[in-house]
Amino acid sequence: MHDIILKTATEQDFTEAIFLLIDFIVEVPRTQQSRERLATLLGLSTSSDELKHTLKLFENLVRKYCLGELDADRLRSHLSQLSPSRQDRVLEVVNLRRPEIALRLIDEVNRRAGGVPLVESFDWNVSWVMGSSSLASARKQLCTVTFACRDVDSKAQTISFEMGRDEVEQVISELESVVG
Repeated sequence: MHDIILKTATEQDFTEAIFLLIDFIVEVPRTQQSRERLATLLGLSTSSDELKHTLKLFENLVRKYCLGELDADRLRSHLSQLSPSRQDRVLEVVNLRRPEIALRLIDEVNRRAGGVPLVESFDWNVSWVMGSSSLASARKQLCTVTFACRDVDSKAQTISFEMGRDEVEQVISELESVVG
């Protein structure tokens, strides 16, 4: 992997550039506004090969660091063109944004694994149905489960379904057998 060269006018611009580089990694879809601001900070054209190369190198470096393939010292070795204080700043910002980067990497793996929606959270509710339009005296417990997911294009998706008491007991039994 090659050294990454990041030249900015001020330390504040440098920090903003690092945040924008990470935004480029985690942002779906990637916005032209972020790319333009980053190009301005680095003194490059938005369509330049140098900007594309910098984005790619930085993404690969951060990805390897977040996956544990590189430690902090090896990360610094790829930033040798920067001062030690700027190397520290890159590490500080990457570590700060590491949870976001991890979520993005999980999304990528999920998309490669056949397009199964990734469950981000779920909610459940138990209700007692006292009747229906076809039968006034039907008494039945229902469990409604709602999954908040991300689909293969990272768009929010909600999946809801209902289960009767027998189905809920079967699910609980299956979960207990996996855990136990």
